[in-house]
Amino acid sequence: MNPFKMHYKTKVMLGEGSEVVDAEEQYAEERDGMVHTYMITVGDVFADSYGAEEFIGEQALADLDLYLTKLQSAQTVGTEEINGVSATVVTGILDGKDMADSGEEWADIREGKVDVDASIKLWITEDGYVLRHEIDATALMNGMRSGADPEAEPVDDWSYGAYVEQMTYGDFNTVPDFEITAEVLEAA
Repeated sequence: MNPFKMHYKTKVMLGEGSEVVDAEEQYAEERDGMVHTYMITVGDVFADSYGAEEFIGEQALADLDLYLTKLQSAQTVGTEEINGVSATVVTGILDGKDMADSGEEWADIREGKVDVDASIKLWITEDGYVLRHEIDATALMNGMRSGADPEAEPVDDWSYGAYVEQMTYGDFNTVPDFEITAEVLEAA
């Protein structure tokens, strides 16, 4: 939208199909050339501001380039319907070096703290929209734990059995308008 406006919700579950252990909600809106964000997590509201180009374009475009042009060993594994939209399901591998070169999100790889590849699954519509992406970040997250700063406080000896990030997108070019609630604005 112009001006840019976004609202999304995330949830963390321990194990597929298990109960939600954490939930987050984020609003973002563009005003006066800046994107103002409000994140609600564990009952607290955190506010921040970014340059519009920095927030909207840089990482999103880098991620799309990474997912769609750097995918190795790509295979079409079927079709699925998500929210009434049919999508082709594609799996593949993202090379750790390509991930590191693509943006700030993968800084731990670029800085040499971790050296891993990641498997990814994409649901792509007939029109070319990525409807959902799912990254198995287990090796990355375990690598980050083991590569922690030696000066930091020691952490318990445990690792992630699985760490999968999945995001589903919707309402392409038809985003319904919404208001950021007064409670969120006042709490920030």
